[in-house]
Formats: sequence, C-alpha cells, structure tokens
Amino acid sequence: MFGHTRSSHPSQITTRALLGWITRDDPANNTVRARLSTSRTFLRWCVQCGIIETSPADHLPNLTKQYPTTYGKVQQKNPARFLTYDEAFVQLIGACQDGTDTGLRDEIIVRLGLSGMRVTEIAELTVGALTQLPSISWTGKGNRPRQLVAGDALCHAIQTWLRCRSEHAGPPQSTTALLLPCVPATVHEGAYRKRKAIDRTSSRTLHKSTLWHVVTTRARIAGLGHVSPHDLRRSAAAILHNSTTNDGAHRFDLLDIQRVLGHADPATTMRSYLEPMDTAVSGRAAVVLD
Repeated sequence: MFGHTRSSHPSQITTRALLGWITRDDPANNTVRARLSTSRTFLRWCVQCGIIETSPADHLPNLTKQYPTTYGKVQQKNPARFLTYDEAFVQLIGACQDGTDTGLRDEIIVRLGLSGMRVTEIAELTVGALTQLPSISWTGKGNRPRQLVAGDALCHAIQTWLRCRSEHAGPPQSTTALLLPCVPATVHEGAYRKRKAIDRTSSRTLHKSTLWHVVTTRARIAGLGHVSPHDLRRSAAAILHNSTTNDGAHRFDLLDIQRVLGHADPATTMRSYLEPMDTAVSGRAAVVLD
C-alpha cells in the first residue's frame, strides 16, 4: 500500500491513491475485498493510536457492492478444477507411481489431498498423527481437531514410506514431519543432473510451494493440464457429490461432505465447492422442465 501510493506516513495517503492501490492491476473480486479490509483495519488502528486524525478509507465508494464475493477461483488465470475419479485416482496417482521414493512421497501427497486435507495440513502432518492407522488425527484450520480414515491404498503407501525411512535413518520421532523434502540436484560428470532424491536426514517440513510444484508437475505428466493442490480438495468434494447408488441416489449428502472437508458451516461447502462445480444445472433443468 505504501509503495503504490508513494507514501512514507499514513497521513500522506489520500483516498484517491488508496482506491488506486485497491483496484490496481485489474484484480479478482476477492483480492479487492481483501485489500479493502486490510487498509480499513490498518487505517482505523492509526486513528485510534492518534497517528492520523481521519481515515482516507472512510471516503471510499461502496466497493463491496461493485466487487461481490466470488468462489471457486472463477476469476483466476487457472480456474478451479474438479477431477473425475479416473482422472484423480487413475491418471494423477498413476503418474506418481514410478517406483522411486520421490514418487511414493508424491503419491501420499496426492492421496492426502484427495482425502480432503488442506495444503498446510499436509505439509505439517507429523508421524505422530499416524499412530492409529487407518485413523489420521491432526489439528486443522482454526485449531479444530480433524480426523480422517485412510483407505487401504493410502495406508499401504504410508506404511511403505515409514518402513523405508526407518531402514535408512532409523525410526522417526512422533514430532517429525511425515513428508520430507528432496535434496538439491547433484553434480555429475561436470554437469548438473536434476536427480531428485529424498533427504532422509532432514527435519524440515515441506513448504507449501513444494506441494504446489509436486501436484502441478505430476498433473502435467498425467496429461491433465494445470491442477493445483487445492483442486485435489475440490475434487474430493466433487467425487463424493457425484457418487451414486445403482438407483441414482446420492451416497453422500451435504453434511457428509462438510464433515469430510472439515468445514464449520455447510454453507461454505456449498458455496465454495459444490455450486462452482454444478455449472450445468440450468441446462439439465431445462431438459426436464421442457
């Protein structure tokens, strides 16, 4: 905000300059709303502390009506993806199963994402959360306790991963991160080879950017185009929503999907995950109501 408005003190920020920062670069609606909220909170604090007398944000137009909240990355360069079961569990996971330790780690990342876990939760998952497999317990967003039951394939991948770690570096501590980073590219015959191997001696957790790189890279290998880590969570909701019995009844209702994703409010599940996915509902309704 200070850089864009070329101000060194809050008293130098004008309403016009503030509006220019909030709406610069033609951002998505949610970005505008986030900048608006941040500037209002900061400038209100400046007024309360006596740093400035009045807030330039008080004279802004009603941007919340001009920029309504959007869900599902509808205004992003890469819109939200909702993978089918075959795309997720056959193509994407198949791209990870290359027989290497790195591939096994990446398979676990993808399977955890498809179980409904958030990116940060996957990166920070510890070995201690797996002591009661197939049950996985951890502290999620908002410090709320979360739990999921891992399927047979995920349990097998995790057990294989832990067994390999124990053979090379001894049994890991309960507070140790489950997933490990890769070592940098090594020098071989005078040239750099991008040979990625797991750093078994590391005590660091994976960074979210690493998970982003893992998922997007494996998705390209699978021929799926751009798939972000959060798209795995969206796909989990879509796959559950589309799962039906032989007579066409849904196996999972809204509250079931809410519990899997760990939302405090089912309205969040509906707005952010199910509504953006079901874009063809009007067309399908027109066929039936004709």
